[in-house]
Amino acid sequence: MRMLVIDGNSIVNRAFYGIRPLTTRDGQFTNAIYGFLTMLTKIKNEENPDAVAIAFDLKAPTFRHKAYAGYKATRKGMPEELASQIKPLKELLRLLGYTLVTCEGYEADDILGTFAKACEKNGNECVIATGDRDSLQLVSDTTTVHLCTNKQDISYTPAKILEDYGVTPKQLIEIKAIQGDSSDNIPGVAGIGPKGAGDLISRFGSIDYIYSHIDEIDVKDGIRNKLKNSEENAKLSRMLGEIFCEVPINTNVEDYKVELKDPEECARFMAKLELFSLIDKLGLKEMPTAEEKPAAVQNFEVVENADANVLYENIKKQGKVYFKTDFSDMENPVCNILFDGKVYIVKDNEFFDKLLENEEILKFTHGSKTVFAYADKKNIEVKSLAFDIELAAYLIEPSSKDYSDENLCGGYGITLPKNEKFSELSALAVYDVLCEKLKKDIDTNEQEKLLTDIEIPLAKVLAKMENIGFAVDRQGIEDYGKILHEQIKNLENEIYTSIGYEFNINSPKQLGKALFEDLGLPCKKKTKSGYSTNAEVLESLRYEHPAVEMVLSYRTLAKLYSTYCEGLLKVIAEDGRIHSSFNQTETRTGRISSTEPNLQNIPVRTEIGRELRRFFAAREGWVLVDADYSQIELRVLAHISGDKNMIEAFNTNADIHTITASQVFNMPVEMVNSTMRSRAKAVNFGIVYGIGAYSLAKDIKVTNKEASKYIKDYLAHYSGVDEYMKNVVEKAKRDGYVETMFGRRRYLPELSSGKHMMRAFGERVARNMPIQGTAADIIKIAMIKVDERMKKEGLQARLILQVHDELIVEAPENEKETVAKLLQEEMENAVKLSVPLTADAAVGRTWYDAKK
Repeated sequence: MRMLVIDGNSIVNRAFYGIRPLTTRDGQFTNAIYGFLTMLTKIKNEENPDAVAIAFDLKAPTFRHKAYAGYKATRKGMPEELASQIKPLKELLRLLGYTLVTCEGYEADDILGTFAKACEKNGNECVIATGDRDSLQLVSDTTTVHLCTNKQDISYTPAKILEDYGVTPKQLIEIKAIQGDSSDNIPGVAGIGPKGAGDLISRFGSIDYIYSHIDEIDVKDGIRNKLKNSEENAKLSRMLGEIFCEVPINTNVEDYKVELKDPEECARFMAKLELFSLIDKLGLKEMPTAEEKPAAVQNFEVVENADANVLYENIKKQGKVYFKTDFSDMENPVCNILFDGKVYIVKDNEFFDKLLENEEILKFTHGSKTVFAYADKKNIEVKSLAFDIELAAYLIEPSSKDYSDENLCGGYGITLPKNEKFSELSALAVYDVLCEKLKKDIDTNEQEKLLTDIEIPLAKVLAKMENIGFAVDRQGIEDYGKILHEQIKNLENEIYTSIGYEFNINSPKQLGKALFEDLGLPCKKKTKSGYSTNAEVLESLRYEHPAVEMVLSYRTLAKLYSTYCEGLLKVIAEDGRIHSSFNQTETRTGRISSTEPNLQNIPVRTEIGRELRRFFAAREGWVLVDADYSQIELRVLAHISGDKNMIEAFNTNADIHTITASQVFNMPVEMVNSTMRSRAKAVNFGIVYGIGAYSLAKDIKVTNKEASKYIKDYLAHYSGVDEYMKNVVEKAKRDGYVETMFGRRRYLPELSSGKHMMRAFGERVARNMPIQGTAADIIKIAMIKVDERMKKEGLQARLILQVHDELIVEAPENEKETVAKLLQEEMENAVKLSVPLTADAAVGRTWYDAKK
């Protein structure tokens, strides 16, 4: 039989430090649990064992501590965010059918060794999974070590040990006796490191041989003296470093077969930890049931042929309805209704349309944008849509990646009732319970207005935008693609000539060889697969050789051609327009994202990229009206921080970047030049994103010292901003989250991480999310107001695109002036801040013309 023995402490530590902080809704850390189970599943799939044992250390001292008081004395204690995960991890492992093994007085390593020895004795195979190389001493003809590393796992056999270390597995103990181990505070021989220890053991075999022949062995006198002076420590270190293989534990392999006895209980436990993505991966297809099981929803009845008119009248009397619509056929959707404890399947468009238009019926659903899109196509008005499950869940937990009904029910511990024929409707049968729980959290977070006044109305606006799309010039894109393709071919030939031969420019390996071996350019960075040729590396070499500039240009053109020429042509609909999808639940800051294709990512930084905007145009006889906010995030920063100097600058309509430059460089305003203003601009926007001196120095090409002074002088002048930056981080540490002016939250478990880099990331997010998120909320409010006003004034114009701080409206030629004024007014008056919001509107036949 084949037995897998897991070093529990080693794997959980590797999981914890290898995965960013994850928490449940109530703040329980879960990243170590998630990582452990992911690694365990991967190892099992690779090793295919017949039995599995998982060894853990106990807090009690071991025989090594008793022999040497300094053993592991220098180790720091386990971080609290990891310690809090050990108990639930162990409980979950037991529920999954694994046997955990501990033994007071011994370490997990000793348990691994005991299993290895027992397997060898009984003719079984043993695989030890660990991230600790100490276990390599256990490798034998019957025992392999599956070493988990940061790059890729390594399987160690005796031959592999000899290849990597030049000794036998047992001799690794002897090496450790000499070199010691700082992590375990094992002293070793003072003055002899790993290289020297390895050389001694490869030549003389063991410390016993070395000390019994100390005056005869062929070593330098300095080494001999070091060995003599540390003989006691060397022998102590050997004892401390050798794994004990006679721990009194059960070693019968048959008793360690993995048996999952209660999948439902296991899935329920995982759902409490919000490990939904692992439930399917671990074969637990059944979603969890709740500890509190509402009796009314254990099973649910489905009615397929009910009288739609009678049902409609009954719903009117009740005054509210929970529904989930199947829009597989957008022309003939299937409306599934939860009413009076039963699920009704209604295939009647007239019923659905009447339901949507009835203002007296409050409507609760999941994914309102699709409902609004259907209504827009049929030119009907959705009234009294009171609650969207998906949008509510997003506001409550913006970092989640799954807002499906099943996932949410699992997270709230709601029983999913059963119906064999209509299992896909099981979540709908508990929509009333789910909505109640979500609404309670929304109310607790004071996010009701954010949901009902911003997110749900915005879903309606986005649905219209998706339906109308953006007209494009297919022929223009095709012609531009031909020009780019020709330029790419010319660049290819120039690169081949410059290098001296043809190769695959898109292959990092071949390009790395060409640049760093054949041209002899300085290698800046290496990866496990060879030379790094990423953008940062090539930018640093731009002036080292003409070929580098050519490769950078080649990549830019190739990206434009493949992503925007070929890519856009594939998604032009029959109506000649591109209908992008706008996602409300993708980003953690509240920004809207665009996909299939991402129209928010059309290049603007280079002239050749901006050319693409020429092919986005208004229909014949219409124009594009384009408006964007001026410095909205800095204006939000001024308002939120209450900084008097920044508020005064905006209220007097001064150029904020020139004013900042004047203060940072201690220079009269009239003497600020373009370079100073550019650097001040980088500081202004960098502060919003929590930039540090190193990054600022890199961006504006100055020394770290200069960049540090710029930031210091900036915060001295804008002391209110400085105070805000400090206070918001402290508040986030207390609350566990930050929020925008409108109550949008982002939770920050990173702030309590034991890792400095992770905490620093959390602090940056704490500073900038309230600013970015508030700006995102403001543009959403502006979109809603623009849409409502255009409808109120009876205009034909329609919003067609939002790109961060920019709105684009397609309008008939005769409405352009009205729309430009309307767009500017609604954007500037979306909210009232302590500084004015300003927006500039322009008109053009194409997107390019409107952005000039």
